Amino acid sequence: MKKALVGIFGVLAVIGVVGVLSVQTTVGKGRFTVQSCVSEETADRVVNAAGQRGMEDMRMQVVYQLAKRSVVEITVKDSAGSGILWDLEDGIVIVSNRHLLMRDVKAEVLFGNGETFTADVIGYSQQYDLGFIKIPADAVTNSVLREIYEVVPDFYEVGTEEARAAFAQNYAEKRVLQMGASHFSTGTIHALQYMPLFNTVILETACFSKAGMSGGGVFGEDGKFLGLISGGDVPEDATRREAEITYSIPSALIAAEYEMMINDKLE
Repeated sequence: MKKALVGIFGVLAVIGVVGVLSVQTTVGKGRFTVQSCVSEETADRVVNAAGQRGMEDMRMQVVYQLAKRSVVEITVKDSAGSGILWDLEDGIVIVSNRHLLMRDVKAEVLFGNGETFTADVIGYSQQYDLGFIKIPADAVTNSVLREIYEVVPDFYEVGTEEARAAFAQNYAEKRVLQMGASHFSTGTIHALQYMPLFNTVILETACFSKAGMSGGGVFGEDGKFLGLISGGDVPEDATRREAEITYSIPSALIAAEYEMMINDKLE
């Protein structure tokens, strides 16, 4: 085992979470073409600061190169989102959002090199917006194995107010990269707090997100995986499903749910 909300998109009344950034698609297979989805204002700030943040920008470029090898595109029926390579020990286990995976028991997974595989849904979290799919080991090609990278989670504590306060002290305003299957953005960690709508502690980032990034990941400056994108705050008058504040499920909660699922299957 491993190591004032306004206009929030796609609330799932059944499980009480936000089903955020999956996107309806009727076109054929997508392509992994990463493009910046930061706003023009944010882009201008980045350009203006580039001369003063050379080493930091180089560090984030390394994070980007690792993150894009850890993120895949997932298509279930007529909906598409993202997923994170969680466990490569026996086949490929991918974690994504339950609100996407509950549409079927199988999913199509597109990797960065263009190869597509069928994955089976192997379980859902009973509490969080999490689901797991698996591509069997005998179906995985060497060409894919050479290209992918299993995420390294940061298992920061979330269970107590003291732990959340310590996190805020250590991580507040630190830069993060958010990576979906076809978009990325950069921003900062805003807070780690309990949110009733999700019925759990949520990692809140001041980082732009848009349709298709649901199920993608938040990565810290050290390249470690911090959380799975599951929701966002969209302005009430917005014409597009895009958010400047993003909500993600912390990595420690993902690990606990995955271990629970595996143990239940062994009993």
